[in-house]
Amino acid sequence: MKEMNYELIGTRLKKLRKYLSLTQEQVASILGLGRDAIINIEKGNRKIDVNELLKFSKLYNTPMEDLIEEDPKVNYDSAAYARGFNNLSKKDKKEIMELIEYKNSIKKQA
Repeated sequence: MKEMNYELIGTRLKKLRKYLSLTQEQVASILGLGRDAIINIEKGNRKIDVNELLKFSKLYNTPMEDLIEEDPKVNYDSAAYARGFNNLSKKDKKEIMELIEYKNSIKKQA
């Protein structure tokens, strides 16, 4: 069985926590872990067992496979942008789409 990349898992967990605007203290409290454990997990300095991984998966509403696979099906940055975009007003969405079109047109000219 392949060894888990704890640094990669920690980076993904940290991104998800920040996206959800949760503090390390909040996550620690919800999962029944110490804040130091969350810090070390996010840094990749602490191994995470299957039960803890399952708790993180449920808390962040993310499949466990996407947390541990080298090439997950989800691009977390793109997913975060999409979620953020969905929360905008129609006017803001229109402005952002116009900006994207403008930036793409500049790239084509270069």
